[in-house]
Amino acid sequence: MKSCFCICFFVILGLFASAARAADTSGVETVLRLDQARLVAMMAGDGAGLARLFSDAVVFIHSDGRAEGKMDYIKSMTAGDTAYANVKTSVVQAQVVTPDVIVLTGAQDMRKKLGPTWSDLNLRFMSVWRNEAGTWRMIAWQSLRPAGTSVVPTK
Repeated sequence: MKSCFCICFFVILGLFASAARAADTSGVETVLRLDQARLVAMMAGDGAGLARLFSDAVVFIHSDGRAEGKMDYIKSMTAGDTAYANVKTSVVQAQVVTPDVIVLTGAQDMRKKLGPTWSDLNLRFMSVWRNEAGTWRMIAWQSLRPAGTSVVPTK
């Protein structure tokens, strides 16, 4: 009887672990797809698309140290102050922190216009995505230039 209970316990535990891994995989796949949609929206200057992808509480830390919230970031982009082209990510890794929080890290190469000046950027980034009532949204972004590559355009 005792061994039967132990076997049942471990079978049930295994089923829960399997279900949790499946949920984690599904969340990661969704976040990776949404992050690609974010890149497309950035390059298109699609403020409405970014608004759907960003949490209202998003904090966006640029590689030059500037911090913006959702509305400021979108306003800069839609006003033409900031533009992006040829944005590509690589070596992206996902870490499931909780079933409702996923952290992405990786590299990002792009052309970025800040004011009238276009620059080629090679960045490392970390973004945090949160499941908000069934919808995954970016809650935080931070990027940096690898050592020796920092070039801030003059204004």
